Amino acid sequence: MQNHIESTAAAPAAPRARSTKKIVLITLAVVLGCAGIAAATTAYWVKHTFYPSPITPVSLTATEQAAFDGKLRALSDPSAIPPDEVNRTILLTEREVNAYLAEQQLGETVQVRFGNGNVSAAIILTAPEDFPVAPNKKIRLRFTFGTSLTPEHKLSLKLDDLSLGGISLPNSWLGDIKGVDLVAENVESDPALQKFLDGIQSLDIRDGAMKLVLNK
Repeated sequence: MQNHIESTAAAPAAPRARSTKKIVLITLAVVLGCAGIAAATTAYWVKHTFYPSPITPVSLTATEQAAFDGKLRALSDPSAIPPDEVNRTILLTEREVNAYLAEQQLGETVQVRFGNGNVSAAIILTAPEDFPVAPNKKIRLRFTFGTSLTPEHKLSLKLDDLSLGGISLPNSWLGDIKGVDLVAENVESDPALQKFLDGIQSLDIRDGAMKLVLNK
């Protein structure tokens, strides 16, 4: 009788063992799943960054192209707009700028984005020999510029960041050019560009578009 009681008392150990085994299997599955996701993510990152496929060029519809052509004409000759024209604002979108780049045979290697107060560009290029990462290899970089028009109608274009695969590169690797105005000297030495900027009253960049207000 005593042996029967002892055998009955030991029985609950089996469900506990099965429960522990189940937890171990679930944990193992989660770990393997995370490892698989990490491996796939890493493979995608490497391919996207160091073996970049061409960017898909943007093309405008006939209606979009006609509207964009009108904006380009206004920018090239603001004086042609009647002085009493109330709306002297030109809104350039990412899509229009990227389509223009495609027309210049740059659509597969350059893609522009407008942020809040900045312009960024994804660029596929062959890294120079002295580049600290993957020299002489084709890579995808992203340049981010802080852009503004000063009260003196001078365009300010400062490199805020240069990243590789989403990783910001140290300023010392780039010759300490972060924060440096890259166009100030060129603007001053180019009368045509300065004349163009003199025709702009204000410049504002927001998510997806650049707004230019022209002087009368």
